This record gives sequence, structure tokens and C-alpha cells, in this order.
Amino acid sequence: MTTPEEVFAHYRPRPHLVDPAVWTKVRPSAVEATRAADYVSVASALNAMSAVTHFLVWTHGQGLGLELEKCFLPEHVEHYCASTMQSLSPESRSTRRGYLRRVGRACTKDAPWPAEPKPFSGNNTILPPYTPEEVEGFWKAAEAQSTPLRTRVALAMLTLGLGAGVQPGEMLRVTADHVSIHPDDHRLMVIRLESRTTPVLAKYTNRLRDLCSRYPEEPLVGKHRPTAKDPLGTLRQDVAWPGWLPRFRVSRLRTTWMADVLTLDLRISEFMVIAGNVSSKSLEVIAPDVPGRWEGDAYLFKGAGL
Repeated sequence: MTTPEEVFAHYRPRPHLVDPAVWTKVRPSAVEATRAADYVSVASALNAMSAVTHFLVWTHGQGLGLELEKCFLPEHVEHYCASTMQSLSPESRSTRRGYLRRVGRACTKDAPWPAEPKPFSGNNTILPPYTPEEVEGFWKAAEAQSTPLRTRVALAMLTLGLGAGVQPGEMLRVTADHVSIHPDDHRLMVIRLESRTTPVLAKYTNRLRDLCSRYPEEPLVGKHRPTAKDPLGTLRQDVAWPGWLPRFRVSRLRTTWMADVLTLDLRISEFMVIAGNVSSKSLEVIAPDVPGRWEGDAYLFKGAGL
């Protein structure tokens, strides 16, 4: 299969997972929904088709029907994810939820999905977070670079950007001396930047610890000339990324980190302190990628303080 349309034409779930009679009923809705999301990548279209198919099989079995406006509601997607994905890793759950949320926004008009971010005028376009699938692709590509230096640069950018929301200019200055363990809890690793102290997401602390061990006296991202016009650009210019991945942008690593952090139990005042300078445009762009607590109207209870 070389195009998303070929995926829609030839995709078939495994018979032991989806009864062929049920697939016959589900298929038109699955194709319609997934096509609406306008995937370009064949891999993404295939993964989305699989996620949508299994979700619609579930809604059909729950008596919710197959009408997209009625079954592709945020609360149904969250209920499905919570009740059927316990055996999956957090990364796999997040990936599948991401496909369903994108498709849900695209294939419905009245369902209460957060709106897609609007593009902003000017040159400083803020891009949405990378998907879990794309993040995984960047990690694999970073570890497969052709030289140790390129591997170091790629891993350092990913670790600092995804793990702590470090901005491009800040990356050039971060050394092992800026990284420390909280005295009251060894699980908490922080980076002490010039303007703020930011915690490192727990899933990335081992990667940061490894970088600090390997390069204890240099900027983690690599040696560079501080007076150069674009020292970070010079460091990363030879790093190669696969063609199927979207364009690599350091700033987009930060928005991905923001979306990760905002799924945690963190107040907006606390977020602004650890994130530093955050514009309202950034928050508007990442909002659709922060999972809402829709199931059982939990978000309404949270908003009421109950």
C-alpha cells in the first residue's frame, strides 16, 4: 500500500480480533471517519484505521451505534481508552488516544471536541506538539546517527526539549552542573536555568543522567562557538532525520513538553513558573492535544470543585 486511499480499500482487521460480520457493519463508518482526518502518511493512516475500527467495534457492542456524531464523543473515547487499554504501555495508550481524538475532531461537527488551533499571522508560527508516534521516531533516529557527535547532539536536544521544555537558546548553556537531584526525593531531577528551575519529566531522567555522566564538563548538546551566528543550527545541521517524520524543530519539542506537563496535576501558576515565558498563542495551540477529562462529565465536577 502506497497511499492512504489504498489503506482504506484494503485494510482488514484480523478475524480473531474482529468478527467478519461485525467488520462488514463497521467498515463504512471506519473509512469515513479516518478519511476525514486527512492523513498523508500511509503508516499513520493504517494506524488510525486500526484504532478507529476497534473503537467503533466497541461502540457497536456498547449499543452506542455507528453514527459518527453520536459515537465519536470525547467522553466515549475516554471511556473506551480507560476500559480497554489497561494492558498497553502508557506510550501506546497515548498514541491510540491521539489517533481517536484527531479523527473525532475531523469527522464530527457538533461533538464537543476542542477546536483545532488557528494559524497566526507573522513569521512566528507556533506548531502543535509532536505525536507520540513521531516522538518515538525521533528517538530511534537519534540513536541511529552515523557518528557519535551527531548522536550526542540529537539525544541532547530531544532530552532537554522533551524532558524539560528547554528553549533553543538555553540548550547551548546547559551542562551537568545545571542538573541536580532534589535533596528531599531522589526521584526528582531538576535543571537550574538562568531564569527558572524546571523539573525533568520522570520518563526522561535516565537519559539526562546518562548525558551528564558522558559529558560532565561540556555543554550537553556539544562544544560550539558562542559567538557564531546560529551555534545550535551549526551543531544540528548534519543530524539526519527520516523522511517520513515531520520537520524537526527544537521549539516544537518544547510545545510537546508543555502538552505532557499540562496533563499532570499542576496549577497554571506553577506551570508558568517552570515553563518561563509562555504566550497565550502557545497555550491555544497545545490545548487540543491535552486530553480532557470528559468521561462522566469529570471536567464539570473539577470545575465546580467537587
